[in-house]
Amino acid sequence: MKRTFFVLGLMSVVAASQAVVIATWTFEAPNTPTGSTGFGNGPWNPSVGAGVGNGLHASANTAWSTPVGNGSAFSVSSNQWAIGDYYQFRVSTINMNAITVSWSQASSNTGPRDFNLQYSTDGTSFTTFAGYIVLPNATPNPTWGSVTNQPIYNLNANLSSVTAINNQANVFIRMTNSSTVSANGGVVALAGTDRVDDVSIGGTVVPEPATMAVVGLGVAALLRRRRK
Repeated sequence: MKRTFFVLGLMSVVAASQAVVIATWTFEAPNTPTGSTGFGNGPWNPSVGAGVGNGLHASANTAWSTPVGNGSAFSVSSNQWAIGDYYQFRVSTINMNAITVSWSQASSNTGPRDFNLQYSTDGTSFTTFAGYIVLPNATPNPTWGSVTNQPIYNLNANLSSVTAINNQANVFIRMTNSSTVSANGGVVALAGTDRVDDVSIGGTVVPEPATMAVVGLGVAALLRRRRK
């Protein structure tokens, strides 16, 4: 009987899935983006893991900068927001499912309020997972600073129901501006800004079929030995 429990325990341990971080962008040195003016900015290298980020706007006059983050020294910020402008992050989800995304985001009072979290596997055709509202980084809300993370600006999305992005060589995640409404309820101004920080994409590692086959052979051998 003890051997039987050992076999079942071995199967459970080896077959268990494991949640991991695929990539995280904190925008801290040495991966702090360079400030610039133009349509886009990037590529942004992750601080942890593998992937690439970037931003794109319709206006060539967009100012890209790296102001203080949400409890860190740097974030990525931009102005000149129009509908369809975005921040984007690409990773591989090979041998993974149950994808999750977490990030911090805030706007100035006249920066954009409404965003869509979108996903794609080809970088061209995007699907909206959910819309969300960005809070103003201003009174009466606490403001971003280099020491303390302000939880009210932290956002999370569980994309485990989106099987289309499982086990893909490329998965694109976008935070896309979806309206002209500003964070204070007015109209987005050209000088209005929005910033992101601590973007993290994770998933659950799925055991490969070859690994499970080896486990199966090992279990079968143990069972035969027990019968003898």
